[in-house]
Amino acid sequence: MPTSREATVERVRSWIDKAVLGSGRAKKRGRDAVIPLLQAAQAEFGYVPRETIDGIARALRLPSAIVQGIATFYAQFRFSPPGRHTVTVCRGTACHVRGSGKLLDELSALLKVKPQETTADGTFTMETVACFGSCALAPVMVVDGKVYGRQTPTTAFRTLQRVRKEDKGSAAKSGRGRASSGRRSAAAGVARRARTGRGGAR
Repeated sequence: MPTSREATVERVRSWIDKAVLGSGRAKKRGRDAVIPLLQAAQAEFGYVPRETIDGIARALRLPSAIVQGIATFYAQFRFSPPGRHTVTVCRGTACHVRGSGKLLDELSALLKVKPQETTADGTFTMETVACFGSCALAPVMVVDGKVYGRQTPTTAFRTLQRVRKEDKGSAAKSGRGRASSGRRSAAAGVARRARTGRGGAR
């Protein structure tokens, strides 16, 4: 059975063949084509795998270092799988004046990650944005697209604790569902064997 990395490599190769080479996106060679392809890769995988950078470089006939340099220059690109939930803190002027810097520092300490990083358990990815345009609600935090205004470290902590609790609850419910399904399947198997006479004593 292929490892996670092997599966990723195979998926990337397939994407390069179909979405880059097969679609004609690579016909526009040179550095101008790099960013659109990196954006397409991130849209496909949720991040930019290292293998994608190498594949784009080969397709565009550029050194991998050039593509890597462009990718790391822009904050929009991430290089590890995102968490199940995205936490974004606004760094606009209004939010900054009203304490978004402290909010970001406290959240980073709580989650033990810096902006653009994902927690060790894969639950949260921390991000920042220049401005959400919700200045009247400053400081603003957005979790999975839902806006939380006038945040303090305390209110933000409560929100993330609730999200984490709901996440664990969903995982536990899913696990119980799989276990229940397994028990039903086993029971059905016993019933079938009993009907055919293979489950009784010999």
